[in-house]
Amino acid sequence: MTSTKSDAIEYAAPNATQWPAILNIVFAGIAAALQVGKATIALPELQREFGRSLESLSWVISAFPFVGVFSGILVGILVRRWGDRRLLCLGLMIISAASFVGAGLHNFNGLIATRFIEGLGFVIVVVAAPAILNRVVQPQKRNLVFGIWSTFMPAGIALSMFFGPLLGGWQQSWLASAALTLLAALLLPLTTRREATGSAATLHIGLRQALSRLLRSRQPGLLALIFTSYNLLFFAVMAFLPLFLMQHVGLSLASTGSISAAIVAVNMIGNLSAGLLLSRGISTKALLTGTFIAMGLTGSGIFFSATPMNMLIPLCFLFSAISGMLPSTLLAATPMSSPEPTLIPLCLGLVMQGNYLGQVIAPIAISSIVANAGWSAPAAMVLAAAALGIALTLLLSTRYCPPDKTGFTARRIR
Repeated sequence: MTSTKSDAIEYAAPNATQWPAILNIVFAGIAAALQVGKATIALPELQREFGRSLESLSWVISAFPFVGVFSGILVGILVRRWGDRRLLCLGLMIISAASFVGAGLHNFNGLIATRFIEGLGFVIVVVAAPAILNRVVQPQKRNLVFGIWSTFMPAGIALSMFFGPLLGGWQQSWLASAALTLLAALLLPLTTRREATGSAATLHIGLRQALSRLLRSRQPGLLALIFTSYNLLFFAVMAFLPLFLMQHVGLSLASTGSISAAIVAVNMIGNLSAGLLLSRGISTKALLTGTFIAMGLTGSGIFFSATPMNMLIPLCFLFSAISGMLPSTLLAATPMSSPEPTLIPLCLGLVMQGNYLGQVIAPIAISSIVANAGWSAPAAMVLAAAALGIALTLLLSTRYCPPDKTGFTARRIR
C-alpha cells in the first residue's frame, strides 16, 4: 500500500498548537452534529406529515449512525492511506449534498435513504477530525483540546434543537445544516495544512499486519464497547427527549425546543470538565467509573414513575452535564491506546464503530419499550447499560510508556 503524495498523516509533535486548524475542526464537527439534532427536534413534525409510528420514526435517528457500525475501521484505513484532511473534506461534502437532497423530498423512504448517506459522511468526519487534531496539537495540550473537540456533538445537537422550531419547518433545518457543513468544508484548506510524509513513515506496515496488531490490542476494543454502553445510556434519554417532554411532561413544541437545546448544551460542561480533570492527572478508569454510576442513577430517575414531575427536567439537566465526561475521556484515551502512531486512524475507526452501535440500538430499543410498556419502562435499560459500562471499565488495566521521539505516548493494556 502506498501513500498519496502530500496529504498523508504526520505524527510528529508540532512545535506549536495550531489553533486556527483546531477551531475549524471543531466547527466542522458542530456542523456535522447538526444532522443529529435536526432529526430529533423534527420528530413531532415528521410524525404529523408522514403519519408513521414511533418505531418507524426511530429510523430517522438510527439510520444516521447505522453506516458507522460497519464502516468505522474502513474509514480509518482510508484516512491512513489518503490523508486526514482530504477525508474530512470529503465527509463534510457528502453530508451537505445528502442534506440538500433530503430537504427536497416528501417521501419517507427517500428521506431515510438520505439519512444513511448523511451517516456515511458523518462517520468520515468523526474519524478524520480527531486524526487531524492528534497531529496539530502539542502532546501536553491534547487532553484539553480533545475535551474541547468532544463538545461538537452537544453543541451541534443543541443548536439544531433550539433553532429548528424557529426556521419554519423541517426542510429549512435540513437546508441550514447543509449550508453550514458546506462552509466548514470550504474553510478547511485555508486553516489546516497538509502534512507531507513518505510511505516509510506512514504506512511502513501493511494493512493485514496493521489490522492484526489492532485486533490483538485489547484496549481499543474495550474502549469501543464502553462507548457502546455510554450511547445506550445517553440516547436512551436524549433520542426521544422532545417527545418525552411533550407527551410525558406536557410541554408545548416551542418550549420543548428551547428546553431540549439547553439540556443538551449543558453536556458541554462535562466535556470540558473531563479535559481539565484528565490534564490534572485524574485517571481514565476512575473518571469513567464515576460517570457511569452517576449517569445510571440520574438516568433511571428520569424514567421512574415515582419521580415527582417537577424533578424530571432538573434531572435531565443533571444527567446531561454528567454524561459529557464520558466522550471526552474516551476520545482522549483512544489515540493513546494505539499500538503505534500510524495505527491511530484505525483505533479511532474501531472506537467509532462502538460509538455508533450504541446510537443505533438505543433509539430502536427505547421506541419499542415505550410503545409496549410506557415511559417508565426504560429505567431498567438505563441501569443495565450503566452496569455494563462499569464492568467493561474495570477490565481496563493500563500502563504508560514514555513518549517516543515523535511525542507519541502509548497507553497499553496488560
